[in-house]
Amino acid sequence: MSGIAGIFNLDGQPVDPALLARMTAAVSDRGPDGVGHWIDGPVGLGHRMLHTTPESLDEKQPLSDDGNTNLCLIFDGRIDNRDELRAEIESKGARLRSDTDAEIVLRTYEIWGEACPRKIIGDFAFAIWDGRNRQLFCARDFLGIKPFYYYSDARRFLFGSELQQLVADPFFQPTPNEGVVGEYLTGSLTSTEETLYRGILRLTPAHYLVVRRDGIRKGRYWDIDPTKEIKYRTDREYSEHFLSSFQEAVRCRLRSHGRVGAHLSGGMDSSSIVAMAALLLREGRAVDCGFETFSMTYPSDWPCDERGYIKAVSRMCDVKTNFVEPGLPGRSYYIEQAHKYQDFPDFPNGAGQGLPLNEVARAKGFRVMLTGNGGNEWFEGGVDHLADLLRGLKFGEFFRHARLGTVLTGNPSPLSLAFRSGLLPLLPSVVRRTGKLLLRKRTNLPDSISERFATRIGLRKRLRGTEHGAKFSSYAQRRIYRLVTDGTEVQPNEVMERATARQGLEDRHPFHDRRLAEFALAIPEEQRWRNGQTKYILREAMRDHLPEPVLQRKVQGDFSILFVKTLEALGAGSAFDRLAVASLGWVEPNGVRRMYREMTELYARNDLNYTTRMWPLWGVLAMELWYRAAFSCEEVSSTHKVQAYTSEACHSVAAAAPISIA
Repeated sequence: MSGIAGIFNLDGQPVDPALLARMTAAVSDRGPDGVGHWIDGPVGLGHRMLHTTPESLDEKQPLSDDGNTNLCLIFDGRIDNRDELRAEIESKGARLRSDTDAEIVLRTYEIWGEACPRKIIGDFAFAIWDGRNRQLFCARDFLGIKPFYYYSDARRFLFGSELQQLVADPFFQPTPNEGVVGEYLTGSLTSTEETLYRGILRLTPAHYLVVRRDGIRKGRYWDIDPTKEIKYRTDREYSEHFLSSFQEAVRCRLRSHGRVGAHLSGGMDSSSIVAMAALLLREGRAVDCGFETFSMTYPSDWPCDERGYIKAVSRMCDVKTNFVEPGLPGRSYYIEQAHKYQDFPDFPNGAGQGLPLNEVARAKGFRVMLTGNGGNEWFEGGVDHLADLLRGLKFGEFFRHARLGTVLTGNPSPLSLAFRSGLLPLLPSVVRRTGKLLLRKRTNLPDSISERFATRIGLRKRLRGTEHGAKFSSYAQRRIYRLVTDGTEVQPNEVMERATARQGLEDRHPFHDRRLAEFALAIPEEQRWRNGQTKYILREAMRDHLPEPVLQRKVQGDFSILFVKTLEALGAGSAFDRLAVASLGWVEPNGVRRMYREMTELYARNDLNYTTRMWPLWGVLAMELWYRAAFSCEEVSSTHKVQAYTSEACHSVAAAAPISIA
């Protein structure tokens, strides 16, 4: 975990050291263990260091080559296939001066050039100045776990770990990117490249950039092979393959010079991570790191209370569990977020869960936290299976599973999604085109969105996104691939990573290991959904390692209540009466108020349809905070200064007092 910053003056002018220092200092939270700068004429690189691995203790960045290659690297990340990569580098006759991840990346580029990111398994964002070819090479991991933002004009190319580094440039004139604003307001992001600012882009996951004075060239270094299939004769063979890959994904993420903890919610995903980590430590296949887990406690009548499952996992795995009392950040927290980062603030479910847990973990000396993120995306299945049943003309099985799926997922109607992608493709082309047209016309936007604004920015077209060109073997495979590679996944990853970095921690996600992901996309859908249960392969593989109540769980904890409580605490009802984003024509104030009234009424009746209003309403409120911070020139008062997440800065989740935004 680190913070990076860089400047490449395309007009050949020398780098301004003060600007590079400001850009690097802006991400000081990311690297409390050291700072470094490197300038060579028109190129400057800055780095903030956070030590989380044994090898990083000896690492100095920016890292220059001492030979004739004239290379210099800044690297934010971690390599998880170190042994294999080191052996391959040495087989090519290259010399490794140290055992650091940064040195391995530098030599990987020296040998394979633009193909080097394909060789690296792990979470990373890096930039290398190649003096021989007078070019800057940048790359980002395949899911975008590590952030990389950039801005370019005719004069220079700037990049960094956070938006605020680029917005603060005095030559940059911030302008809202209304297309992305519309996506945020619907709670459904499709763009993986655009940001809230016109001109500032994110490096798309699984891509690299080559920046030269004559232009920028982008390329994809990794993509899924939709033709790859893994076929075994028995469930046991699938389970053994998964277990082997899963063990390695957890083992390599336990590499740390200090204590490693884990988020434990009591669901299948986080429980499996904890169980596997505990097993590896007991068997001596990982270095003892003082492993403990951290869990939130909630009122027993809340749908996110999972204490019973958590205690069962803790007992069976013989790990210490730290129960953390809940709290919701107050008004000042979200305002501070918008001002500090000049970006969309944290999500309530992240701020209400991850932040208090991380605060306790950091106070106890932890620097690495394992999460269960990715288990749902890669292995859940469910409604994807319904579409494939339709396409296989298995109508009886479809309706039986559809009825069961409605109960298991809490989704009011998975039938429409299955019809759209399962039955519709089977119809004659004329009927199919008519059906698609009708579905398109019925693509309803939230009442909060101004129809005139939506039409002007082509919002409906944006929300449809773009399809992957290759043909997948199943709808399930195609939908999973899209789920993990569109903006709805990338942007929350960035927000979560930013929040964790602010607390001096590094999140690691074993389920997002690229090797495990490639395996998940190649297995039959029956390994995800079987006999009314999602995550079939995970349940089978972990059968001897998890308590039976967790293995048999069919309904996950629902944390949507944190959105409702946060909106209440921020005084959304009154705040929606005076919205700057309404005066811009982005939202329809009467529609916003109506949606908020409907959400509260549905929530009071325990009707899960309240969640369909929840995301767009949060989008309106968070967009208001961002716009005021970025464009209204409001000063941050003393109560909005950057502050740690403490109980004094929070409101009780059980009794959150309404607070006005204005």
